Amino acid sequence: MGGDKGKRKDAPGGAGGQKQKKKKTGSGGKWTTPNQANKLALERNSVPQVGDRGIWVTCARHQENKAAREVISLFEEYIETMYAIKPASKEPKAVDDDDAELDIEAAIAKELGEMKEKKTAEVRKGEDDKALLKAMKLNIDCLLFVRTKAPIEPVEFVKRIVLDTKECADIRKIKCRYLNRLTPMSVMGKATEQGLTETGRQVLEEHFDLGGKKGETQEGGAGAAAEESKEGEKKKKKKREYEPYTYAIRPTLRNHSNLKRDVVINTIAGLINDERHKVNLTNPDKVILVDIFQTVCGMSVVDGDWDELKKYNMTELYNQAAGITSVGQKNKEKQEKKEKEHKEQKEQKQEQDEKKPESAKEAKEETEDTKEEEPASTDA
Repeated sequence: MGGDKGKRKDAPGGAGGQKQKKKKTGSGGKWTTPNQANKLALERNSVPQVGDRGIWVTCARHQENKAAREVISLFEEYIETMYAIKPASKEPKAVDDDDAELDIEAAIAKELGEMKEKKTAEVRKGEDDKALLKAMKLNIDCLLFVRTKAPIEPVEFVKRIVLDTKECADIRKIKCRYLNRLTPMSVMGKATEQGLTETGRQVLEEHFDLGGKKGETQEGGAGAAAEESKEGEKKKKKKREYEPYTYAIRPTLRNHSNLKRDVVINTIAGLINDERHKVNLTNPDKVILVDIFQTVCGMSVVDGDWDELKKYNMTELYNQAAGITSVGQKNKEKQEKKEKEHKEQKEQKQEQDEKKPESAKEAKEETEDTKEEEPASTDA
């Protein structure tokens, strides 16, 4: 009994005298505070989502803010030109005549009320949804995404811009200082194999026969046979004749590791009828652009002059039009010159190697002739 008096009692939390702390766990998405809801809504509205369409924009490093303003200004100008839609930023704002008569306290109260209305994420989201353009600055350097709404069609919109840029020979008329490449995306889907397939069917059916690879047998039992029969019925209903376009697939992966480059190419190529459409990597009729960023996958089909138009790189097109040789072009020309010199040296060496046996043969014949002449002279 005496020994038990000296012992301390265990804490209620268990043995060892240490009380177990309760872990702080979230609500599992069941409820959120108004501030959290606003924050989540803003985050969702500041990154590309499945179902969006728009244009990827690369820009100079650490110049994302200036590039965002520049690209919106450029796009608004072309929206007004191509679709006769005046952007909201150029519309005259109504001026209230009563503002001049308000005293200081009333003016401050009115301004605070306007700010309070604009603070809510729902109001911002509603404004963004109505806007034709929404520039999104992402968590990666040198990259922006501009979401577009109808009637803007990203492929034809970007093509018009780059063609005008190509013809801009006057360096004083250059409109973009920070923009580089524009990549149109007709549809954005999930960055999974299934999402890639669904996005591919949606984008490619306008240009290609999606009969799949004819040379390969498909496995999968009755389910696959049923799907094939359904596809066959759809094809019969459509009865569309596709031009035998050649194509090349150009994928770009950023901040993404699930899908590999080879998987992306093989998945898209597997959708296209390989008897009707052939792969041509040097001079294709159509170029399939695939851009994967984090959890979204965008795709579009552009004309085969994509490489000729510097892959829609605004800076390169301005330099080409103005006769300015960029650093990249200089390096390319230097590499081509080096390869040409190497080829010429190789050809010269081959010619010398071919001449060596002939000269050796001639020398051998000369020595044989001299040996035949020597006995004749001694007999004489």
